[in-house]
Amino acid sequence: MTLWILFCRMTAKVDILFTFYAQDREHAEGKAEEILKQYSYERLDLKAYPRGFRMAFTDLPGTIEEDV
Repeated sequence: MTLWILFCRMTAKVDILFTFYAQDREHAEGKAEEILKQYSYERLDLKAYPRGFRMAFTDLPGTIEEDV
């Protein structure tokens, strides 16, 4: 599964990132829709990060094995 980041606008001055793992774009779009329904933020972008991502000294791996 690949790391995806959903970029959203909370307010005129503040954005928020949601990170999650998904099998493919279709699966990621479904997860993004769930998040947007729950929080009602403005969607800015949805990007895959197969090589991982570093945020606040925390490494998020780009891929993980799917739960079986």
